[in-house]
Amino acid sequence: MRKTATALLLAAGTLIAAVPAWSQATMDAFETGVEASTSYVTLPSLPSGPWLLTPCAGCTSHQVKLDAETRYFVGKTAVPPETLRKLAARGPQNLDIYYVTRTRIVTRVVLRAELPSEGQKPAVQPRRKDG
Repeated sequence: MRKTATALLLAAGTLIAAVPAWSQATMDAFETGVEASTSYVTLPSLPSGPWLLTPCAGCTSHQVKLDAETRYFVGKTAVPPETLRKLAARGPQNLDIYYVTRTRIVTRVVLRAELPSEGQKPAVQPRRKDG
């Protein structure tokens, strides 16, 4: 009976010791998300290559990379990068950028807006009045 209990405790200890190593290994797969505003972030003209983005006035800049696998969205709708740039240029809007933490390769860029209906101009968020 004692041998069985000792074996179980040893197995449990081994599993507990392995958890930190396992959790560290899985951390490489996580993404980092950056919330930004189109008031501060200029979308690059090319859909690949380096991109230096500063999410807000006084915020730390992030050096990331765009590649052929980067996806672009307006709301939940996938769009070409040109469409995202065109809609982002219409005024201040929220933008989310997600990249693989370890490689800094951007997986997706999401403009938090809705695509305009055909024949309708995109809605522009009103500018904040200071003062």
